[in-house]
Amino acid sequence: MIKVEGDPKCPIKAANSLEVVAISQKPRKAYLSKNLIALLSYGGVPEEFFQGLLMSALEETKSVFKKKRAAVRVAMNHGESDDSFTSARMLSVGIPLDEPYLQFRLCQLANEEKKKFRGGKIPISESYYLMGTSDPTDTLNSDEVCVILERGQISGKVLVYRNPCLHFGDIHVMTAKPVEAIQDVVGNAKYGIFFSTKGIKSAAAEMGNGDFDGDVYWVSQHPELLEKFNQCMPWTRALPTPPADEIKARKPGDFSPHGLEIELFRQLQDARNSSISMGVAADSWLAHMDWFLMLGDADVEQKKYLRQKILKLIDIYYDALDAPKSGKKVCVSI
Repeated sequence: MIKVEGDPKCPIKAANSLEVVAISQKPRKAYLSKNLIALLSYGGVPEEFFQGLLMSALEETKSVFKKKRAAVRVAMNHGESDDSFTSARMLSVGIPLDEPYLQFRLCQLANEEKKKFRGGKIPISESYYLMGTSDPTDTLNSDEVCVILERGQISGKVLVYRNPCLHFGDIHVMTAKPVEAIQDVVGNAKYGIFFSTKGIKSAAAEMGNGDFDGDVYWVSQHPELLEKFNQCMPWTRALPTPPADEIKARKPGDFSPHGLEIELFRQLQDARNSSISMGVAADSWLAHMDWFLMLGDADVEQKKYLRQKILKLIDIYYDALDAPKSGKKVCVSI
């Protein structure tokens, strides 16, 4: 993938190189988010499922005062905000859990855990964060993926999602299929998801214009989610594409030193404005989505009106997300 084209006017000799900036690693514990909960709810997952996950997480948080394993987990998760792992060091030297000062520290850490729950960050089992790339063997069909975990390739249905997507169809139900030929390419490497290269549009592109240059995907094998969730149609634009800024095509050598400084400052302002637009669109989407999910089956007209608003906000959000690369001018107006 060519990220930057060479400038023939540049006096410095260029060299082709390959830089490895990240590798697939053992995935950390997977969580839900406010956006993901809203999309799963729209897809038919009942609210009782999320309430059950939350209650289990709260019970686990309470156990930090009684179980050393739970206390160590919380102490390590929040060690940097705990005066350089104070609680973890106290536990490692054998200080009992009922020691008053340790109880005080653990109470503070438990409250930090609960703050994450209020933000929708609820832990979920049988789910993983995996780096995604394209199928090097070109054998997977468009609705298939190859998922490699610790014990090798898996098979069966999986849910695939990419943060921070907002469209109803951004959660895909796909079939995990073992591919022997991939083993010859990756060797003993683990923890990754391979997408098909077949079809008009890749599955990654259908998830908010994602790609295969290191994006991380949320992959779930949770049986209840697979049973309850119904996939929607993938994202298509509801608004016309905003025009791109033509000055983006100009190279640094086309500017005078003073003009280049002005252009770089302008691009900095544009990037900041697109970030603001993205945040406003995301917050507005969540408010409208929450309202939409609270309506009953009888509120047909109101749900239709809200759905149109939500689809417009999704387009604005994705345009703002790509604005630094595409040069599009994005304005939040619905």
